[in-house]
Amino acid sequence: MSKFYNKGKQTKSNFIYNHQIKFDTLRVVDRNKTPLGIMKKEDALSLAKEQNLDLILIVEQAKPPVAKIIELNKHIYEQQKNEKEMAKKARAARIDTKEIKFKPNICEHDLLIKLKHAQEFLDNGAKVKITIQMRGRENSNSSEVFNHFKEAIETHLINFKYDSRLALNGNRIIGVLFRDG
Repeated sequence: MSKFYNKGKQTKSNFIYNHQIKFDTLRVVDRNKTPLGIMKKEDALSLAKEQNLDLILIVEQAKPPVAKIIELNKHIYEQQKNEKEMAKKARAARIDTKEIKFKPNICEHDLLIKLKHAQEFLDNGAKVKITIQMRGRENSNSSEVFNHFKEAIETHLINFKYDSRLALNGNRIIGVLFRDG
C-alpha cells in the first residue's frame, strides 16, 4: 500500500544531500542563488553546518557538479511547487477536441444547430472533429453526402481551417477543423 501511496511525490530519498554527495569539488550556490564559487565538499559541508542548513546536489552532470546550501524540506517544497505550476501551464496550453456526429439524412434545421455548436467550439479555441456516419443504403450515395456536408460546412462556418480535410473512411466521413487566426 505505501509504495503506491507516495507515487509521484518528492521525498528525502530522491535527493542526494550532505554526506551522500560523492564528488570532491563542487560549485556551491547559497539559498539566495548567489554563487559562492568552487570549493571542496568538506568546506561546503562545514559552511552549510554553520548556517544549520543542508548541502543538496542540484546538477550532477555539470563540471563541477552544482550544490545548493538550503534547508532540505524547503527545497522539496519548492520542487513540488514548480511541478504543480508546470502541470497547470500544460493543462492551460492543451487544446480540447470536440466531436460532432451527423447522419446523412439529417434535416436542415438540425444541421444548422449542430454547425452553430461547432462554430461556438471553434470560437472558444477547441478543435472540432466532424463525423458523418452512414449505414446500409446510405453508403451508395456517399459522394453526394460528402459534397452536401462539405458545402454546408464551408457556407455556415467562418474563420476555420482544416486540420485534416473531410475524407471518406469506410462508412464514415471524418474531418477535423480548427480556428483560423
